[in-house]
Amino acid sequence: MALARIARNGLRRSGGTIGSYTSDKDILCEGVSAYKCPLASPQNVTAGGNMSFLSSIRKVDHVSFRSRGISVTPQYQFAQAQRIVEESDSENENPRYPSLEATKPGEKPRVVVLGTGWAACRFLKGLDTRIYDVVCISPRNHMVFTPLLASTCVGTLEFRSVAEPVSQIQSALSKDPNSYFYLASCTGINKDKHEVYCETVSDGGLPHEPYKFKVAYDKLVIAAGAEPLTFGIMGVKEHAFFLREVYHAQEIRRKLLLNLMLCENPGVSEEEKERLLHCVVIGGGPTGVEFSGELSDFIIRDVRQRYTHVKNYIRVTLIEANEILSSFDVGLRQYATKHLTKCGVRLVRGVVREVHQEKIVLSDGSDVPYGLLVWSTGVGPSEFVKALNLPKSPGGRIGVDEWLRVPSVEDIFALGDCAGFLEQTGRPVLPALAQVAEREGKYLVELFNKIGKQNGGKAFSAKDIPLGDPFVYKHLGSMASVGRYKALVDLRQSKDAKGVSLAGFISWFIGALLILRVLSAGGTGFMWL
Repeated sequence: MALARIARNGLRRSGGTIGSYTSDKDILCEGVSAYKCPLASPQNVTAGGNMSFLSSIRKVDHVSFRSRGISVTPQYQFAQAQRIVEESDSENENPRYPSLEATKPGEKPRVVVLGTGWAACRFLKGLDTRIYDVVCISPRNHMVFTPLLASTCVGTLEFRSVAEPVSQIQSALSKDPNSYFYLASCTGINKDKHEVYCETVSDGGLPHEPYKFKVAYDKLVIAAGAEPLTFGIMGVKEHAFFLREVYHAQEIRRKLLLNLMLCENPGVSEEEKERLLHCVVIGGGPTGVEFSGELSDFIIRDVRQRYTHVKNYIRVTLIEANEILSSFDVGLRQYATKHLTKCGVRLVRGVVREVHQEKIVLSDGSDVPYGLLVWSTGVGPSEFVKALNLPKSPGGRIGVDEWLRVPSVEDIFALGDCAGFLEQTGRPVLPALAQVAEREGKYLVELFNKIGKQNGGKAFSAKDIPLGDPFVYKHLGSMASVGRYKALVDLRQSKDAKGVSLAGFISWFIGALLILRVLSAGGTGFMWL
């Protein structure tokens, strides 16, 4: 939280938030914004046709931005993905199914990017739009600076301070005549025809519901992200909150403040107050630990001053099956345990068996009542990724080779949390970290720019072009804030390697400098890793 306070002060001095926004309409936390779209109506569909704006869109029926259920970055939750790929040619060519047709000779090759996460936005940021036209397809119109999401839950930072509109990251999406952002979800891929099938995010403002279209590509980059792991535990999707999107943080903040105010009403029993103000965090990774630290700071600095009538009821419990921060140095884990305990966070070792509306049941049969439940147990492949008929790496991600290509498929690349090295490469699947995604995006965009300069941007035209050195990931270290001007910095390159490990104020100060670097970088400050 202390890191976030430094960020907030930096924002005030700079007179705004991260990036340069002309107005709040540039980014909406529900993932909706107005972008040009040549697919406005089935009667007027051309590659460079009239633009229409989706400014009236406010909510989503098939992907609820306000629900507590799992969402991914971006959100692909369509069971019919494979079915759409298998539709007949006559149905796909139906005039009611508009399309962005394949590029013609003499036109720039088209790169289609699925997603607006760390990997996708780093790729979009560096793509040479003098060589390529670019189409970005995602149900979210912005990128989220995930390390600071926990700070927005307790009001240390505002939500628009941790998000960047994708059109600010790649201006061609809003300016170039043949580059577009589509507020939609990809539902299938036709590898042979070089086409992706999409379903537009809408709530009745378009001619057909659901409004479907297809986009032809010369090169396809899949950066579809991942979704939270629930391990099939009953009740998690219905009752738990996740912390991967801006609207997740909004829901947590709303629920926390609501419970605080409800407990001040007359007639609320002592037992009910204790339940409502019991905040339970499941998962002892960096996200769970940082959120627990933020909550403890919020209780110490704000609740005890502003909610004095119920200040003795609020508490935080962190439940982890093993040790917290298992990827960090053992000394750092011990420091985090001691510090969190000192700040009032109760650490419990246990496994969740069931989740109910007002309590969770652990594997030993004990019940844990709660008023706020935040689930942070890692991520796994989304339903969209699972449905694709593409090679898979261990763990179910899209399989890629050393150059981030999907083998046996022409012109398809994958990166970020949705991709992993195939077993035959001899490389381990990289962790789902922002720095991994950012580094992959940086590598792939350099590869694309190189291929494009050698006239290999068109479909099926890069077979004989040497790709150069394969992608190599070097871990730069890990960091986690534990609250109260304290943080952990682990600079080891692997869990078993030797290296520098720091804890305390110095580590927090290093993190503060990194955040200030983000602030000073302006509109592209998210690409700081």
